[in-house]
Amino acid sequence: LSAYLLSVDNLSSPESLDTLLRQLQDRGCRVMTSDPFLGLAPQLTLGEIDSRMLAPGHSVWNRRLVRLVLGLKSRRAKLLRLPSLEDVIHLYPTSIPHCDDRIARLSFFNPAMIRAALDSGVVGDERDDGQAHDPRPHWLFLLSEADLHVQLVLSDVREFIECLLGMLRHAIAADRHATLIAPPLIVDLLATALRGSVELLPSCPLAELEQRILAAEYVFSWDAFSFPELLRYANELPVFLFDRGHFARTSKRFYEIARACHFGGWEPTYLDQRQLFSPYVLAHLAKLQKPAMRALRERWQASPTPDELVDQLLL
Repeated sequence: LSAYLLSVDNLSSPESLDTLLRQLQDRGCRVMTSDPFLGLAPQLTLGEIDSRMLAPGHSVWNRRLVRLVLGLKSRRAKLLRLPSLEDVIHLYPTSIPHCDDRIARLSFFNPAMIRAALDSGVVGDERDDGQAHDPRPHWLFLLSEADLHVQLVLSDVREFIECLLGMLRHAIAADRHATLIAPPLIVDLLATALRGSVELLPSCPLAELEQRILAAEYVFSWDAFSFPELLRYANELPVFLFDRGHFARTSKRFYEIARACHFGGWEPTYLDQRQLFSPYVLAHLAKLQKPAMRALRERWQASPTPDELVDQLLL
């Protein structure tokens, strides 16, 4: 759980968060938080963001209202700073970002992320739709609500749907089982055109998602730093990206910070979603990723395990 997102996602006001932290600390609780912003939250100003990327999942009018309100503020205004969190230990699941501040930061790496790669022909869930045991290699496409918002800012919905149709039909032509997990809007728009030839899911339970991520021959994503990518890289399984992701689009600085923190400066593999990609080219690109993924896993394994981290905190 990230205390930052309690405020950012309007689940709690900054004042309520301050009160909660005081109550926990008064009881002698050791308080920690994850940090999805990798140390950038206390520094990020209005002038550093692309306001078009804000308020994903909200109506056009709500997004315009947010931009209007922000337009009345100083470009130097700090958008995400929550001073009460600056006294809380920050946890990171790979490595610690380099930050010039007084916040205590710790990293850990859960070795349970490293698993034997599953047979890519069998997802292993209990679906009875005729596709759960499809022997063809699986190509898994992952599109979140926030990353859909980015694509619809950069292009109109018709153009983006044409891109999706092209890549999914190409996967079928390459004799692959294609699965797209995407917001309901996209699933509904594609369902008629694809007529059951592609597995379209508006959501997926976490345990099943993990199975699918590990079982797929390739995973394609519009976000460079989400959980599926980290899980694939930890298991030295290839990932192909169509975009940097919502927050990396919102803040250019975040992309370089995240790339340095998670990947040690390595640049992941990007594809142009407007062009078709052959299995032969993908196999070559996947092979090129192997040495970098091995180095990433060794880098992450230098962090303590969760048990070692708990022991460290209890000293």
